[in-house]
Amino acid sequence: MMAIFDIGSNDGSNGLAFAMLNPNIKVYSFEPNPHLKKIVLRNKKKIEKKFKIYLKNFFFFQEAVSNENKKKLFYITKNDAASSLLKPRKKLHKYWTDNKDDSIKNIADWIKIKREIKIKTIKLSDFCKEKKISKICYIHCDTQGNDLRVFEGLGFYRNFVQKGVLESIVNPKLSLYNNSTNLKKIKKRFKQWGYKIDIVHEFHKKNPERNIYFTNSKILKNDYFIFPTEKNMRLLSRVLRGKTRIKDLINIFFISKKFNN
Repeated sequence: MMAIFDIGSNDGSNGLAFAMLNPNIKVYSFEPNPHLKKIVLRNKKKIEKKFKIYLKNFFFFQEAVSNENKKKLFYITKNDAASSLLKPRKKLHKYWTDNKDDSIKNIADWIKIKREIKIKTIKLSDFCKEKKISKICYIHCDTQGNDLRVFEGLGFYRNFVQKGVLESIVNPKLSLYNNSTNLKKIKKRFKQWGYKIDIVHEFHKKNPERNIYFTNSKILKNDYFIFPTEKNMRLLSRVLRGKTRIKDLINIFFISKKFNN
């Protein structure tokens, strides 16, 4: 069975986009923050209503993914998107606190701990075995410093991952979290696993974190799936905000028609 994983799904938009464009592939979305669970499920309903589709291939789990099955503390931060299994550092490098760019400086405030909750962490190797997953078309992973542990928890199923993206700090000194992974560690592990890093993308100017896009060099032929474009994501954003334009109706119609065929 083919699958796509959205790990640390936040508002669910990435996983929902994959599900909407790939009706024949099961999309599994993981987000442990109980507040964000409500947002993900609400967004799913908005998409279904606007596109007149039923996302029966989208499955949400309020669990954290890591490299062990265990009860752990989860740190919910002032900005929900910065919440993590890793504890935010009390003292950040001055790059964050003294930066003239407000979008960088504000992050120091976003990662302040609002509350701590006990959650269950799972390994994807156990999940894949239970769901009888034989092919992982794509992994979208953003777990705020814990991404490499997510891949460690795949075990043997790492061989079935075709491509994906994860996020990492480049310079360990600038890490926002204790025991966070970094690009050097990822490169070392990916070399061992046969993963080829295609792009290290600076998603925001001056932000030391990067999106790392990779492919599995052991898989010569990738299964066909549709990757959400920037245009798709902008359309989805407008739908979720209730700000669609008249010209959006054509794209909504064609996506709906393709999904229902």
